[in-house]
Amino acid sequence: MVVVRTELPDGQVVTLHGVVDLVKARHEGVLFDSDVFLVEDAVLPAGTSRTAHVSVTRLEPEIYVPPLPGRPVERAVGPDRERALFFDRMVRRFPLGLGRDGQVIYGNLEFLDGTRGAHVNISGISGIATKTTYAMFLLHSVFRSGGLGAAGANAHALVFNVKGEDLLFLDQPNAGLKPEDVARYEKLGLARHPVSVRAAAGPRAARLRPGHS
Repeated sequence: MVVVRTELPDGQVVTLHGVVDLVKARHEGVLFDSDVFLVEDAVLPAGTSRTAHVSVTRLEPEIYVPPLPGRPVERAVGPDRERALFFDRMVRRFPLGLGRDGQVIYGNLEFLDGTRGAHVNISGISGIATKTTYAMFLLHSVFRSGGLGAAGANAHALVFNVKGEDLLFLDQPNAGLKPEDVARYEKLGLARHPVSVRAAAGPRAARLRPGHS
């Protein structure tokens, strides 16, 4: 996340927040891609430039002017990061996890509990329990973060397990947690205790043996 500020002729400052989604490095002063070898051999003079593309996430105030060339770009930290990701607008937020910068990423509970929306899409590679694991963590975060408020006392999750015994140990402590994993839970403000589970299993169909009716 980055932030850049541009001062308008009337003295007003426009703050632009965004996320870097593409970084490029190239030689300037060359015509062909193969000229890079001549530059490396000091046969052809050229300069090296690095550029980044930024997807804008927030503009304050909403005056749509581009930042002036040469303006310093800073990494968005603290309050700037909160505003860039609209965390400051979330009245009921809960931790979704940690970003690549090691900082907490929050979700807006109002888009999950039906207040303004009720949908979650978890995508990933099939068969490695990534989606199931994160879905269980998401439920853990919703119930343990306090985002539900007073409604959390009577809130429950109904989970249909179609993976055999995979989800039958949610009420057991995770013996595989490493110290760095415990530190991540603490940074998220979440307890790492197992959840309370009540399991119900349907009857199995009886299998007939050969020769029996």
